Amino acid sequence: MTQPDEKLAERVAKEIRQLHKGRGLQAGDLDSRLGPLLGELAGTADAAARRQALITEITRCAGQLLEDYRLAVRVSLALSEETTDEPLFTRRASWLAERIDRDSRTALRRIREAEWRLAELIAGELQRRRGRIPAASNGWYVAELRTVMRLDGDIVESEQDRRIVSSRENLTEVMAWLDLPSDANQPGSELRAGIRYGGRLLRKEQPSGNRFTLMVQLPKPLQPGEEHHFGLLLRMPRHMLKLPHCLVTPECQFDRLDLTVRFDPARLPDWIRRVDGETVRTFENPRPIGELLVPDAAGEVRQEFRDLALYLGYGIQWAPAH
Repeated sequence: MTQPDEKLAERVAKEIRQLHKGRGLQAGDLDSRLGPLLGELAGTADAAARRQALITEITRCAGQLLEDYRLAVRVSLALSEETTDEPLFTRRASWLAERIDRDSRTALRRIREAEWRLAELIAGELQRRRGRIPAASNGWYVAELRTVMRLDGDIVESEQDRRIVSSRENLTEVMAWLDLPSDANQPGSELRAGIRYGGRLLRKEQPSGNRFTLMVQLPKPLQPGEEHHFGLLLRMPRHMLKLPHCLVTPECQFDRLDLTVRFDPARLPDWIRRVDGETVRTFENPRPIGELLVPDAAGEVRQEFRDLALYLGYGIQWAPAH
């Protein structure tokens, strides 16, 4: 069993205390009220799915508590049948006091103790998850990448919105990377990169013939479980895009990819297909296999991917129009 980190448990307990105010887990604005650690526990789905996932995880963790603590947690967070509709924490605590036949101070003390035990269990679960899939070596992982790639002009343009999560203390820098064919590095070839928001570009490097790395300085240090959003804009001459695909091959935990590719409506590819967790050998020779995609009237295709596996390819591949 994973032993919880005490500082992590303290941060979780603080978030639980904030959450139990008002309607608890029944709050209409639950997503905006979650701290980074409870948000991490809830996952990266839409708001409704995150609420259900969080309720499920908290219920599962609370199931490991003693019965009196389990009741206290369910009352505190508005999960018990008797208190689900109660909009105020103080009234739920009063109900608990009557239920256990104790005064209000005793009921509040029991809630605090129960929430601390719950925080320890949640901290252990978060540590277990973080150890299951490696974060980047510098202490972060990708919760979400949204990319719009434009192929309808002479310049290839990729607009990216990234959401990363820190897995270590005082994270100040993160790296983004891009792989291009090795023969793309020829006269007149230049990858231009800029930060749209959320950080400052410290340096752009090319450690090998086909890999470009971008080191981004964050506005402030992140602590474990804290999220940060930043945006990139990448531009390059069309001849640098030697291979007809736009793919992500994760090298660390990568929870979600939302990819849109915009083609020239006047010169649509002969075919377009979804690449969903394939090895390099599968997609290095373009073939119309698997799920074929049809662009919309604007020449765009959009695909979403979740829980991407390490070192496999995800994205879109096509055959250029002849």
